[in-house]
Amino acid sequence: MMISVIIPCYNEQNTLKKSTEKIFKYFENKKIDYEIIFINNASTDNTLHVLNDLSKDYKIIILDEPKKGKGNAVKKGLLNATFDKVLIIDADLSTDINELKEEWLSLENIMLIGSRYLGNEIKTPFLRRLSGFILNSIIRFFFKTKIRDTQCGFKFISSKDIYDLSMELSIEGFMYDLDLIYSCFKKSIDVVEIPIKYIFHSNSSVSLLRDPVVMLIDMLTIRKKFKN
Repeated sequence: MMISVIIPCYNEQNTLKKSTEKIFKYFENKKIDYEIIFINNASTDNTLHVLNDLSKDYKIIILDEPKKGKGNAVKKGLLNATFDKVLIIDADLSTDINELKEEWLSLENIMLIGSRYLGNEIKTPFLRRLSGFILNSIIRFFFKTKIRDTQCGFKFISSKDIYDLSMELSIEGFMYDLDLIYSCFKKSIDVVEIPIKYIFHSNSSVSLLRDPVVMLIDMLTIRKKFKN
């Protein structure tokens, strides 16, 4: 059993040490071949310095993506993944590494989407919950999908075509999730929403003022991209 863990990082200097220790502790007890890929995504703090320090004690892969945007970071990680089982997870472990189930590694041709709607969401401020509800309502209206939480940062993919799937991605920002989901549909990869436990961290880089406008534009771009 083998898996690539992809972790996009934007200004995560304060979370990386604890998260890395937890991820490696999780895998220490598993008979799984794995690689941990951190992508430094145009960070303006000491994220890269912290990653380099961690590499002295942990076997990690550090990639640099100077073009800001979570979609850019995730795409670079996917393009460099060694294995055909991939976990995408947030650097602050808002969804814990323990949500990864060993039995998933036997699955083929599937994408599992962590869902806060189906699971348990903790400490998220009311306004952020409300904006998330509105965004997902718009997504379900535009795309006629039953998926209730496309934007959770926890996603597992099992596919022989990870590289080709990566090349399909074109959305640079936070709406990359939707781009990834519909790229999976296009390649006949099953997409299943699963319940997870999510704990909100105040260091989230999503802006309620700036990002919704960009997300809406990206959403329309994705709709046009996959309309056929």
